[in-house]
Amino acid sequence: MRIFDVLSKAKNDKKLLEAELLLAYILGKGKEWVIAHSDDDVSVDDMKKFHDLWIRLAAGEPLAYIVGCKEFYGLNFLVDNRVLIPRPETEFLVEEVLRLSRLDRFASKKSVQVVDVGTGCGAVACSLAKSSDVLAVCAVDVSQDACDVALKNASNLGCKIDVICGDLLGPVKDRSFDIIVANLPYIGIEKFDFVADDVAKYEPDVALYGGSDGLRLYERMFAQILEYGMAPRYILGEFGFLQAEALRELVIRFFPNSNLEIKQDLSGLDRNFIITSL
Repeated sequence: MRIFDVLSKAKNDKKLLEAELLLAYILGKGKEWVIAHSDDDVSVDDMKKFHDLWIRLAAGEPLAYIVGCKEFYGLNFLVDNRVLIPRPETEFLVEEVLRLSRLDRFASKKSVQVVDVGTGCGAVACSLAKSSDVLAVCAVDVSQDACDVALKNASNLGCKIDVICGDLLGPVKDRSFDIIVANLPYIGIEKFDFVADDVAKYEPDVALYGGSDGLRLYERMFAQILEYGMAPRYILGEFGFLQAEALRELVIRFFPNSNLEIKQDLSGLDRNFIITSL
């Protein structure tokens, strides 16, 4: 069977991209090579491998876990079931931190200190470090497994970041940061339980659930910022599209003199927040 035949069938099933990536993984080539060599034959052994992986994909297992990697902000990250798969919408946090770090208020600083709370596989932290020499990036996660993956990604990508295992800002409470960025678990156990079945089945609970309404980890992080006397210029984060008002109440309670911006994702849904100190 030719590559063309495999891709044609997948296209009919509306799974063309998945087939391209699976074949690339099996053949040890890039997706572009697979597309360019559509007349090449696929061996019997490779077709068996493809069939076995296709069954896993059809059962709902995420493609990123099957092939062991996920692209984020133009970089290729190792991922497995120890970490949440990075989503495209989270790239907004990277872009905003980069934009804020270039503002005049930081012009006199040799480096802008950034901490990525809940780093997971290190996608945000590594993307920031690779994109700017001005940023000094620290990454924190409560999961040692996640920290191990983040360290591996930092090594693979040649990123200079500090990776520390601990509870939110606890392990860096004596440090000063200009920008705090967080993509904490925000799925609620009782309320705002908007999680797809395959995500709940395959991705780690510790990276998904944020208490009864999904915002308890943000509440604890905000409390830590005050308790530790931290004074970041900006706090950024991602949340669920129905949580904007609940999040706004939290920000008013902890940072009444700050400015809060709610940003929408590409689908027009509330997705990110930026808290600016006044």
